[in-house]
Amino acid sequence: MLKIAVCGLGTVGKSFVDHFIKYQDLISKNCGQEIEIAIIADRSIDKKKFNHDSIEFSSDILSVIDSDCNLIIELIGGCEIALQLVKKAIQNKKSVITANKALIAEHGDELFELSKKNKVYLGFEAAVAGAVPIINSLTHNMLNENILSISGIVNGTCNYILDQMSSDNKDFSEALKNAKELGYAEADPTFDIGGFDAAHKISILAMLAYNIKSPYKNMHIEGIESIETMDIDYATELGYKIKHIALAKRTNSQIECRAHPVLIHQTNILSNIDGVMNAVSTRGDRFGTSLLYGHGAGGDATASAVVSNISDYCNFSHKDLDRYSKKDTNDELVNVMNINDICSQYYLRIFANDVPGVMAEVTSTLASHKISIEAVTQHEPLKDDKLIPIVMITNSVSYKSILSSINTIESLDNISGKINLIRVFNDND
Repeated sequence: MLKIAVCGLGTVGKSFVDHFIKYQDLISKNCGQEIEIAIIADRSIDKKKFNHDSIEFSSDILSVIDSDCNLIIELIGGCEIALQLVKKAIQNKKSVITANKALIAEHGDELFELSKKNKVYLGFEAAVAGAVPIINSLTHNMLNENILSISGIVNGTCNYILDQMSSDNKDFSEALKNAKELGYAEADPTFDIGGFDAAHKISILAMLAYNIKSPYKNMHIEGIESIETMDIDYATELGYKIKHIALAKRTNSQIECRAHPVLIHQTNILSNIDGVMNAVSTRGDRFGTSLLYGHGAGGDATASAVVSNISDYCNFSHKDLDRYSKKDTNDELVNVMNINDICSQYYLRIFANDVPGVMAEVTSTLASHKISIEAVTQHEPLKDDKLIPIVMITNSVSYKSILSSINTIESLDNISGKINLIRVFNDND
């Protein structure tokens, strides 16, 4: 009999418990042994409306460590009590499944080594893209592949907001309000719209794909707060859509790892990932490009991913622990590339006075920084405004070069305000 302790009975925890109880017989059959939830621990368990005669309830999260449960499922979130729980559980020879992307991204190196030392299972399929089985693909199906890049839409909140701005012509604040009303955004949405959630997820994928320590603290992160409806419209005119992309890529002896908005060409399949859906594209040197698509968040999607980890646990072998051990000891191969040195094409939106020669001033400044223009459009002044919007797409240049040119352009007499800068996604990423 496999006894499970579930820690956390919030939206995700309750969805998992409901799912497990409904399909308990099938899950047991597929795993080859009887499985039951023995304990549910939640700090506010007394306020939760959930009853089941065969399950013990506790408000003491850490009490499950001393129970006779073989497997602990952490669905608390955050990194404080969750880290304490997971570390103590592993040290007490108990296996763990977690849906906590922050925990793995920020403390995964320590937890992987701890699980290997104590010869216990650590599953985290639900930590990235919900029901999209990207973790399993990287650690099983693509284990012997040379992964060139991983890129995708891994935050449903950002994707929903940008989709609403594009399809329904809503401004950012209105789209965010709608996302909150539908439960797609938290009361404090900073973690999602600031790009941190996507950054946690891509750092986990980079760890697995490139066998490196977590790059999270050294990666570049941008959110979508600066995207305006006019940017959506101008991108459409140029044949692009704006998406929030997370990307990890091996470049020579370094690893790129970043999360930020991009202009993505309308012919790229990722441009058609709408609403709260997630998609991850993986490019290998032998299998080419593979795309996984599905629900990336929500209780049902997370429950599905947790159940897949329970199945993995039932077939767990100690040799599986080597999948997460860091074999790459060459410092050159684990260095995260500085964002200033990464080259990309850029979308620039500039407000200028409608006077002769202003375009020449901008283009000559870019030329002095060895930046050429691949597309440019000049629009009529916005309503009740004398400034004209100039929109450009540059050639591929380093981030430090484009920032230097922007600083110079913003200091010109006929340029008003800050220049909005968005990267253009390369289809080879």
